Amino acid sequence: MSQLDKIVAAYRIATQYPAIISARILDCSKTSVNVHSVWVQRVLERQAKTRFRQTVFSDYKTYTLTSPPTDITNELISAHSKSTKYFCVVREIESGKDIKQYLEVWADCSLVKNYDLSALDVHGKIYADAEFGTLEWSPDETKIVYIAEKKVPKSEPFYKQKPKASADKDGVDNSDTVPGKEYDWSQDWGEQLVGKITPVLVVCDIKTDTIDVLSNIPNDVNPAAATWTPDGKGVVAIGYSITPRKLGLIYCTNRPSHVFSLTLSGQYNVLSSNSEQLSVKTPRFNLNGTKLVWLERLAGGPHHSCFKLMSCNWSTKKITTVVDFDTKILQVNDEQLPFYGLYNQGIPSRSWLNDDKTIVLSTPQGGSIHTFAIDTESKDIHYLPITKPFHECVSVLDVCNDVLVCYKSSLNKPGQLFAIKFLSTFEAYDFTNISINEISPSHCLPNSDNFVVEHGYTLYNKPTTIFYGPKNSNCPLIIWPHGGPHSSSLDSFIAQAAFFIQIGFAVLFINYRGSTGLGKDYVESLLGNIGDADVKDVYNAVQSNPMWSNRKLVLYGGSHGGFLVTQLSGQYPSEFKAVSALNPVTDLVTMFGTTDIPEWDITEGGYNYSEVDSLANSKDVLMKLADCSPCKNVHKVQAPTLLLLGEKDLRVPASQGLAYYHLLKKHGVTARVLMYNDCHPLSTVAADMDSSINTALWFKKYTSDDSE
Repeated sequence: MSQLDKIVAAYRIATQYPAIISARILDCSKTSVNVHSVWVQRVLERQAKTRFRQTVFSDYKTYTLTSPPTDITNELISAHSKSTKYFCVVREIESGKDIKQYLEVWADCSLVKNYDLSALDVHGKIYADAEFGTLEWSPDETKIVYIAEKKVPKSEPFYKQKPKASADKDGVDNSDTVPGKEYDWSQDWGEQLVGKITPVLVVCDIKTDTIDVLSNIPNDVNPAAATWTPDGKGVVAIGYSITPRKLGLIYCTNRPSHVFSLTLSGQYNVLSSNSEQLSVKTPRFNLNGTKLVWLERLAGGPHHSCFKLMSCNWSTKKITTVVDFDTKILQVNDEQLPFYGLYNQGIPSRSWLNDDKTIVLSTPQGGSIHTFAIDTESKDIHYLPITKPFHECVSVLDVCNDVLVCYKSSLNKPGQLFAIKFLSTFEAYDFTNISINEISPSHCLPNSDNFVVEHGYTLYNKPTTIFYGPKNSNCPLIIWPHGGPHSSSLDSFIAQAAFFIQIGFAVLFINYRGSTGLGKDYVESLLGNIGDADVKDVYNAVQSNPMWSNRKLVLYGGSHGGFLVTQLSGQYPSEFKAVSALNPVTDLVTMFGTTDIPEWDITEGGYNYSEVDSLANSKDVLMKLADCSPCKNVHKVQAPTLLLLGEKDLRVPASQGLAYYHLLKKHGVTARVLMYNDCHPLSTVAADMDSSINTALWFKKYTSDDSE
């Protein structure tokens, strides 16, 4: 078998495992649990991803799949009613050149309602993304609320010849078509939210078969993430401010927003502070509707940072802070465990234990995702010992009747569903006494026993590095800084990392300054220092361990990770054998005017975006952005550089990578560009496969003995 055949075979192995999308407990008791889950999996033969649903029954000892997995790729979003009597689905069906949407309602094992949303023409396409997407049954199970694009009047040229039959007998055209508006531009919400311009709240009444757009939301507010009020007479949702302009929303938790309520009759009230200084996420009611909680942080600043957990007494509307920004020390058995704050970007729709005051949340903590039970009255935080602290990742997906469904994975083990049950409650929960029961098949990578995952405290006495690779091997090491920069590298299954390990590499992840999950101050310490502090942190982490620094080193990263690997190859040109950069930021000056997040450049440079109108009038800012851009050191680069670019990328436009490529070629550096019909993450099956395998071949070529 040739080297290429071995690499392709390894890619097929590493990408064969399904990943979870959602899970819901349909029924549970002290002796059994029934879980409905949705998964996604790559299908290389079709160059596509397939989604499937499966249902499992468990007695907390063994589990049984109650039916074969069912392909649901054309389902956009779905929801069970509270009693599970009803199940609704938004389905997309190709019809000629168009894609039509249908809202289906199922009950008693049959389709009882089917609304052709395209034909009814009340609104545009329904949203199903993680930022805006909503589909929820009212408490009385007669209505469904969702978010869709506002209906836009049709337009046509000022002059268009029409048959006489199109006008009435008085010669007047009564159509709702507006002339001269067909080229009007409207701003959408940016990268991966293209075409999402004006979301509206919509209610479908299955008793009267009516579909109505809720009114009285201010024109400068876009609704998102709605949920029903306990009495079913209205909804609570997030309102994003759209003035003075929309900034790209995906990956960004710092956009000005508030929590509001809206009755079906149109009464609009702001519940959280209406200050433009706040940003909020996912309002959720407790079981009996007495409390409303949400996540809250300051607007502006870094794209992602630490959240507060807020609680609102629904009867008095009094708001209290349950979890603040400060780091805490938790007592876990006989050990002390730091709690670095909340960095989760949402709260599951069902998160409450039966006492109706304890909410269960999962959040990144020092390179892992841990799960905590938080008492919203005493404000006590309890670590759930589902895994070893700062190892692996466990995320809670659903909570029902004191049973949790969690998804657990690590770099060396594909993801698996577990049912978590508290064994003794009595008058209070014993969070140290839980049972952990697998409810989906266990998967292992080939030769997984030969690989090791090691968490290190190499920077600032915090768990900031994760090494993944073969035991007792001096194989080439891939330095892989994460993007953001305000995100984190986690000990969760990453198909690409598994692929690189299978073909003879090791990988080192570094949570440099600016990373989340290690305290609010750690996040904000990078502002004004990009291109310096983050670069030094990555380099110093590698140099801190001779077992890492004495290997053949290559660089791999995307977005801000691409910024870092191009910085490293320019600042330390003799240290690295090769570079692969995915949609890298290379020139902050030119990026300012072309990205959907222009404030990112200004904020990371250490300035206030609201005070900068243009770089032409802000010479200090201009010079700072130029000084911390990878292009500054491109003349020093020696490492052969592969650039993986998405022609639809609105976050880091392909022009960034192309400009860097031309500079590399000017200075005689070996370089190659691969351009994909994709957006920022290059996550389509075709782009992921081609970019991963080409990166592997690039690294193999320049780490082989023949390349010396």
